[in-house]
Amino acid sequence: MPNSTDQTRRDFLKKITIMAGGTTLLATQSKLQMINSALAADYSGVQDYKSLVCIFLAGGNDSLNMFPPYETAAYQNYQNVRQRLRIPRDQLLPISDNSRAFHPSMEAVRDLYDQSRLCVLGNVGNLLQPLSRAQYLAAEAGDSSIRVPQGLFSHSHQQEIWQTNRTPAVSTPPGWGGLLADLLNPANGASELPPTTSLTGNNLWQTGQSTQPVKINGSGIRNFEYLRQGTWPAWQSGRIDTWEDILALNRNHVLEQQMASSFLTTQRRIALLQEALSSAPEIQTEYPSPNVNNLANNLRMVARLISAREALGLKRQIFFIQYGPWDTHGDQLSDHANLLATLNEAMNIFYQTTIELEVADSVTTFTASEFGRTATSNGDGTDHGWGGDQLIMGGAVKGGQVHGVLPDITPGSIDDSGAAGRVIPTIAVDQYGATLAKWMGVADNDLNALFPNLNQFALRDLGFMN
Repeated sequence: MPNSTDQTRRDFLKKITIMAGGTTLLATQSKLQMINSALAADYSGVQDYKSLVCIFLAGGNDSLNMFPPYETAAYQNYQNVRQRLRIPRDQLLPISDNSRAFHPSMEAVRDLYDQSRLCVLGNVGNLLQPLSRAQYLAAEAGDSSIRVPQGLFSHSHQQEIWQTNRTPAVSTPPGWGGLLADLLNPANGASELPPTTSLTGNNLWQTGQSTQPVKINGSGIRNFEYLRQGTWPAWQSGRIDTWEDILALNRNHVLEQQMASSFLTTQRRIALLQEALSSAPEIQTEYPSPNVNNLANNLRMVARLISAREALGLKRQIFFIQYGPWDTHGDQLSDHANLLATLNEAMNIFYQTTIELEVADSVTTFTASEFGRTATSNGDGTDHGWGGDQLIMGGAVKGGQVHGVLPDITPGSIDDSGAAGRVIPTIAVDQYGATLAKWMGVADNDLNALFPNLNQFALRDLGFMN
């Protein structure tokens, strides 16, 4: 049986790997270096503050039950298609024009919608070009001139395509959130920290070419206590001195240089974060226990980092939180209701915190999911779909509106990719991301580098941001 010292060493090495978010081999091997491109605009003079908060609903959120039809005829069709998975009409929370409604677990989100602080983007999904049903079926029959995303209805493939806007390759491409950070990093001046922070570990979306996210969690930022004086018995303090001597050695091997650099960079960043958070004002908005709502707990940490933005020297911040699983093949009515209730509470509390911090107009929170669900039921749940609705929240959002065309969910309809209600998206993730990036201050000429399929679509800006 391994002794406690061995376990401590393993834990320590694991923490180095997890927390060394800023200086990695990927950065040293970068070929793109977008921020140095002669084509990129100069973002070093940015004066205002803005941040994006991505809540990734991993597993495929059933937005047909999150935001179903309410108008009488449309609801009747929804009821006929969904059958036992329908939400009774008298339990739904209708929006002001009675065309659609929110799930009964989402009262606070419905209220934010009615207050024009939140909007719905209809039928978003992975696309390489606009697709009709006829085109999709032709591609399925072998027409190679029509571009369809690879691995449709596969969690891993669709998550990768959503987060990178690129076809999966042998070497993982950078994510568009990471490339956005590369581009906007000059706005943060000489700050030691990158624009990106992940509250749920590694993710493709924030992986850039020259910037890598800092990875923390909602419980706080732990120091490198395993190599600090006073944590081990005095007779072991020599280990600390030895480790510092090792880090100070001159090295010819690039991997050794990288390891030492990563450790030291992470040490500096963790110290900077701890110092900034300790001096930031205490958040007064009341949050539930992490055991009750861990998504809210992670959003509280996002709010704390936003409150410390001036101490950290950050004008642009990009956050990522993954929450799930939303893969509701069974027990959907109860499981989905619980998931939506958690999302509803967390989003509402976080928005109220942005009001407290007086940054509501500067913080935009948006949901994402690799795909929607089938309109038809598999008996007690739904299967993997394609297009789905997303929520966008913040003071700068054109709220109280549904942006985009909502599809016909009838199986075999003009919007169906087959016969199960796997709705073909009418809005591409490229368009969704480009609209958010433009609000963050990205020049139109730089959008194509972030979103390689954007020129395939008529609208580069979907108009949901003020």
